[in-house]
Amino acid sequence: MKGRSALPRVAFGLGLLVLVAGISSPVWGRAILKRIDYFSVRQVEVVGARWAAPDAILDRASISSNRSVWDDYSDVERRLSRHPLVEEAQVHRSGLHGLRIVIREVEPVALVGTPELRVVRADGTVLPIDPVGQSLNLPVVVQRADLAEDSTEIVAGPALEALGIFARVRELDPGLAEVISDFGLVNGSGLMTSLEASQPASRLALPSAVDETLLRRIRATLGDLRNRGIKAELVEARFANQIVVRRENS
Repeated sequence: MKGRSALPRVAFGLGLLVLVAGISSPVWGRAILKRIDYFSVRQVEVVGARWAAPDAILDRASISSNRSVWDDYSDVERRLSRHPLVEEAQVHRSGLHGLRIVIREVEPVALVGTPELRVVRADGTVLPIDPVGQSLNLPVVVQRADLAEDSTEIVAGPALEALGIFARVRELDPGLAEVISDFGLVNGSGLMTSLEASQPASRLALPSAVDETLLRRIRATLGDLRNRGIKAELVEARFANQIVVRRENS
C-alpha cells in the first residue's frame, strides 16, 4: 500500500503559519495576508441600519469581491459617512471571508410641517425619511417651517428656534422629551408643550434657556402630582425660581 504524500499537510501547515504570523504582526502581516486570494470578500453584513435601507448602504459602500478582508476600509467609511442618514460608519473584518459594516445613524428629533410633514434633526436638517407608514415616535412642531432653496433644511424662524429649545431638553432629559407630543414657540419667550395622556399634566411651559436643575424640579413636580392623584392643566416653569401648577377646572 502506497504511503500518503506529506505535501498537503506541509502546505496546510505553511498556510496556518502564515495566518498566525499575519494576525500576530499587524505591521507587516496584514500586507502579506491581503495578497492571498483566499481572504477575498465573499459576504458583507450591515448592522445598525434602521432608517437607511441596508441595500442602499451596500450600494454606497461599493465593496468589490476582489478586495481582501484584510484591506484598509477607511475609504468606505468616509464614503458611508456622507450618507444623509449616517452619523458614523465602521468596517470590521468578520471571519475569514466576511465584513461587517456597523453604522450609527443620525437622530431624528421631530416632525415639522413645510407644509408637507418632514422629519428633521435638532439643527433643522431635513432627513430623507418618509413619515408615512413609519413607526415614528416623534413630537410635532406646532409652527410651520419654510424650507431652504435646496430643501435640505428649514430656515431660521419660530419652528427652528422651538426645535433648538426642545433639542436641549432632549439632551438633558431624554425621558421628559419622550412624553412631549408637540411643542411650539410662545411669543418668543419659551416653549409650550403638550404632554402625553399618561402624564399628570396636560401641558408644560418651558423658558427659552433650560438647564438640569430646572428639569429636575419639573420632574419632581410631575412626580408629586402623580403621587397625589392630581391632574393639572398646566405646569408653568417660565417664572424665575418657581414652578406654578394650574389645576384642571380651576
